Amino acid sequence: MSADDRTTAADDAASSPAADTPGAAGAPPAHGHHGGHAGDVLAASGDALRRLRRRVGLPPGFNLAGAVRHTVWRNVFHLVGGFRVVGSAPYEAMVVVANHSSHADTPALIAAFPAPYKPVVVAADDYWFDNPWKARALRLAIGAVPVRRQGGGGYESLLDGATQVLGSGSSLLVFPEGTRSTDGRLGRFRSGALRIAQEFDVPILPVAVVGTHELLAKKGRLTPGPVEVRVGHPVDPHGLTDMAPLVAQIEGMLAAGPPVPSRSRTWRVLRGVMSGPAGMVGAVAWGFAEAVSLPVTSEMYLVLVAASHPRRVVPAAACLAVGSVAGVLVTRALTARGERPPAPLTTPAMRARAAADLAVGARGIWRQALNGVPVKVYAAEAGAAGVPAVPLAAHALGARGARALAVGAVVGAAAGVAAPVLRRFYGPYLAAAGVTFGVGLAAVVRRWSR
Repeated sequence: MSADDRTTAADDAASSPAADTPGAAGAPPAHGHHGGHAGDVLAASGDALRRLRRRVGLPPGFNLAGAVRHTVWRNVFHLVGGFRVVGSAPYEAMVVVANHSSHADTPALIAAFPAPYKPVVVAADDYWFDNPWKARALRLAIGAVPVRRQGGGGYESLLDGATQVLGSGSSLLVFPEGTRSTDGRLGRFRSGALRIAQEFDVPILPVAVVGTHELLAKKGRLTPGPVEVRVGHPVDPHGLTDMAPLVAQIEGMLAAGPPVPSRSRTWRVLRGVMSGPAGMVGAVAWGFAEAVSLPVTSEMYLVLVAASHPRRVVPAAACLAVGSVAGVLVTRALTARGERPPAPLTTPAMRARAAADLAVGARGIWRQALNGVPVKVYAAEAGAAGVPAVPLAAHALGARGARALAVGAVVGAAAGVAAPVLRRFYGPYLAAAGVTFGVGLAAVVRRWSR
């Protein structure tokens, strides 16, 4: 039997070797007979257990380490194929039981539950914590709690772990199969978790982890793919004599089909906008606003919004050009009347450059495409210089259209290639794009402030 197949928190107090799979739970002795040592332990600690029952209830408040693990693992699963949680759990300490087919199961469950629930797995200290580096890595990665295997392992070990975990108000995570399944099918459930739930008077929550076997099978390689955690209905452990109701729930959840790839909520919203006329209207409005006063280039609409729907990027670029030309004409008209619109983040050097370029007439606006000076500055200087509206509109449409369509072609192609990642990480993508634009804008303003 491999080290990975021995049971950490086995429930056989007499002899079974404790597994080195964290959170595994073995079969109990016959009802009413906990084994000599276990019986003495339980009898001696009856008052303590009653006190613990009064302490078990709502999980502890915010826990930074738990929140970091939850966030990190959630993003790791999103990165390698997507992650989704179906269902919800009560806000209280519980014994969480789940199927077990991969080393990725524990991280998936940590990612599924918010930090206050803090599901904790117990692990044998003589195997998982015998090496300082291994112990540090296990604590850092999954926050495991070490337990000392008493009498070669057994229910006492699981009880010790439960005392630490449930006694602090956290939820105890147990894999009742005792080892990872080699084929992904559900194995026999041992009843140690049920006894613990009865001892501590907490509900027992069945959970199905789907997709981890395909992601990282026992003795297999990492194969990117979606993972889904399906949360069942909590069960009152009192009155239960075996794990059958819990097994039935998990079997039903596993039978619901393969995991569904996750989608960013932001991506879904923007994709919906770009799928209809609102996306094109938004492009016209953005282009118009940038040509009047908005200090964000019109092409950022393509980067921030249209990238959610690659096939609609180029049409959106054409709409941007139309809106930009309309904004140029409005800014020109207002400035000609002495009502120059506000132009934040522009400088006297920008205005001087635009005036010099427009000295040759409306065709001077073509020089704006690559010099970093906002088009609203050219529009205002055209109004101040009395450049005719019709030639200005024609040249602006050519210059602005060419730039928007060129940028649109690049953004559309890049968004198409990156679509699998953008669908899951559109929020971080927007943040990165915003920061990049801000750094670039600051550099342009600094250049034209010399």
